[in-house]
Amino acid sequence: MTENKNSSGIRPTGHHVLVLPDKVKEKTEGGIYLPEVTREDEQRASTRGLLVAVGPTAWLEFADGEPWAQPGDYVSYAKYGGIGMKGVDDTDYVLLNDQDILAIFND
Repeated sequence: MTENKNSSGIRPTGHHVLVLPDKVKEKTEGGIYLPEVTREDEQRASTRGLLVAVGPTAWLEFADGEPWAQPGDYVSYAKYGGIGMKGVDDTDYVLLNDQDILAIFND
């Protein structure tokens, strides 16, 4: 599998995948700024993001062993799946099991 631009310093092992969650907006459509606590809660509840890196054995145990998604795809993942990790680029990522990827978006 090819690596997309992975500046996180995190390289998934085994059947794990690394996702960059979509960022939560700082203010509402009406212009009201959301408190930091609210933004943090919403960020943890995010279930969509950019697939950044894929472990070497991801998806090999399923169906025909072909990858469900590639780095660069926007994916949906299980709400409470994975663990949060901070990359060397000071960005928050989510490290998931391959089976936690639920859908791929076409956009």
